[in-house]
Amino acid sequence: MQRREMLGLVAIGALSPVGLNAQHCGAPATATPYVLRFFTPVEHRLLEELMEIILPVDDHSPGAREARTADFADWMVANSDASTQRVWRSGLKLLRPDNLAQASAREENPEDDLERFYVRLKNMTIDAYYTSATGIHQDLNYQGNQFLRKFEGCDHPEHQDGERPA
Repeated sequence: MQRREMLGLVAIGALSPVGLNAQHCGAPATATPYVLRFFTPVEHRLLEELMEIILPVDDHSPGAREARTADFADWMVANSDASTQRVWRSGLKLLRPDNLAQASAREENPEDDLERFYVRLKNMTIDAYYTSATGIHQDLNYQGNQFLRKFEGCDHPEHQDGERPA
């Protein structure tokens, strides 16, 4: 699957209340439970556990499990090509909670299949979390489109070039 196709699927899933059970577009979840499309129930539970380790509950917001990141991953992989599906199946056979630290040790320069799959899993977890209502509203505190009388600009010192908007 090409990058543009994947982005299209993400957009469709984010905008469609049926695509990802509405959880990933900010709408309230529907009463219908998510039905797995690709992963087995055992793989899905493992995926939930691994993703929760990557993005755990903290004092600011819920973790990956509450954001239903494993459901998002299931939907994305189910709508991917056969080679991507093989990578996910084989990756979940390699990666376990007890070797997650080992798998993440060289995430900047992965050298083997375990490390490469960890990077894929982490990216999927982050994408899933921050397109969910949980990630958007509870973690990022996004308030929605709001009218601003004046744009004050960025106040981070490292982004200043000496000029401030008038």
